[in-house]
Amino acid sequence: MGGIGKTTLAQLVYNDEMVQSSFEIRAWTCVSEDFDAVRVTKAILKSVTFASRKDKNDLDLLQVKLQEKLKGKKFLIVLDDLWNEKYHDWTILRAPFLAGASGSTIVVTTRNEGVSSMTGTVQAYRLQVLSNDACLFVFTQHALGASNFDEHPNLQDIGEKMVERCKGLPLAARTLGGLLRTTQDRDEWEEVLTSKIWNIPDERSGIVPALMLSYDHLPSHLKRCFMYCSILLKDYEFEEKQLVLLWMAEGLIQPREGDKEMEDLGSKYFRDLLARSFFQQSSNDRSQFLMHDLINDLAQWVAGDICFRMEDQIKGSNGRRLPEKARHSSYLGGRYDVAKKFESFFELTYLRTFLPLPRPWESYLTQNVPHQLLPKLLYLRVLSFSGYRIVELPDSIGDLKHLQYLDLSYTLIRGLPESTTTLYNLQTLILKKCRLLKELPSKLGNLVSLRHLNILNANKLEGMPPQIGKLTHLRTLSNLIVGKGNCFVLRELGSLLHLRGTLIISQLENARN
Repeated sequence: MGGIGKTTLAQLVYNDEMVQSSFEIRAWTCVSEDFDAVRVTKAILKSVTFASRKDKNDLDLLQVKLQEKLKGKKFLIVLDDLWNEKYHDWTILRAPFLAGASGSTIVVTTRNEGVSSMTGTVQAYRLQVLSNDACLFVFTQHALGASNFDEHPNLQDIGEKMVERCKGLPLAARTLGGLLRTTQDRDEWEEVLTSKIWNIPDERSGIVPALMLSYDHLPSHLKRCFMYCSILLKDYEFEEKQLVLLWMAEGLIQPREGDKEMEDLGSKYFRDLLARSFFQQSSNDRSQFLMHDLINDLAQWVAGDICFRMEDQIKGSNGRRLPEKARHSSYLGGRYDVAKKFESFFELTYLRTFLPLPRPWESYLTQNVPHQLLPKLLYLRVLSFSGYRIVELPDSIGDLKHLQYLDLSYTLIRGLPESTTTLYNLQTLILKKCRLLKELPSKLGNLVSLRHLNILNANKLEGMPPQIGKLTHLRTLSNLIVGKGNCFVLRELGSLLHLRGTLIISQLENARN
């Protein structure tokens, strides 16, 4: 069942020092319900060779590459959360693994007994629920930062009763402990113990009430931030800063007078949700985070129709239109996305988030889609075309007066319309790896609210526009390009008093001119 600790156990094995020293190559990938052999193979290849997004999506070529890398090597590969029980798909996926040295190992985690019998060459290890003592240990670690109640004997009887309700499920114990971590007040613990939420029928034996209690006791500002996370796909990995910038753009972070900067306050919100087990660190990359499937389900449930993911609407809609109340949307971009895919968006005139999520393949978007969409979605705060091979934006981008977050990373745009400089509320502009981008708008200094500008690896940029010193709210600037005739930008840096991001000055050979 979900929440019993399959992934956690696999992580402990994967990161064990003795295990690490026993294998030349290690790779971890989450497979999930949407089985895609290209995506999984590409993810493994990226782990072992640092493959890039430019790799072709030809499965045969990818498998030949992976086979060459694994040939004669002793490897450990974890396929986490595998659902697909089609033997033909499994034989295709595992083909490159056969080139490994003796002792190479594949670890599969799954909820499906059919998957384990199909993939396993040894008897499957079926996880059992934790003993009461072990469950109590998990709970006290997260609630009190201790292994027992020695320093808090007045809470022991309540804690033990709550752990009984977790019924041996570590996710329930961990989440409930995270809920109580900020208080040692006996009355508050009793309030959680006697909550009516425990009476909710639950086929997962205690998971849903524990999760609902954790959500129910969140402060209102954290509830709003968590609810917004319902647009993230299951197993989608994200960075802290990425999520904080999205929260900022949606107005979910509102510092009071004398409070911290928005970015710092957002980071605190993120860490509070992490401490309460709403987020967890990725096994692949410690700088990445994700939500457990059941936490993701909870986020969708509390968000209702306010947030939606296009894939979920298509799978379960039976012809239904997108919810009229929708304010925030996401979707996984296809290889070729045409206008028909987005027809339903034309009616969502109050939509605030249009967010395609990263995918491992190059994606093409019909050129008329931005031209048709943007005039309809005038209330957008978050807009992304990241990863699409688009070459331009329409001038109508300047009509999105509420826009605060614009992500055009990995696109083929050569420049931005001058109308972009009328987006006076824009806080974040991401142009990372726009490899054909030659220049920024001449009046970029008009973006008086801009706080984050990322032009990393936009290698054809020839310099910075004048008056960049007017961006007095700028907090991060990925790199500063000093080219022929524009060394004046160095003098303007003195005006950027809040700048604290990494600053790389390139093309210095031209600065003397």
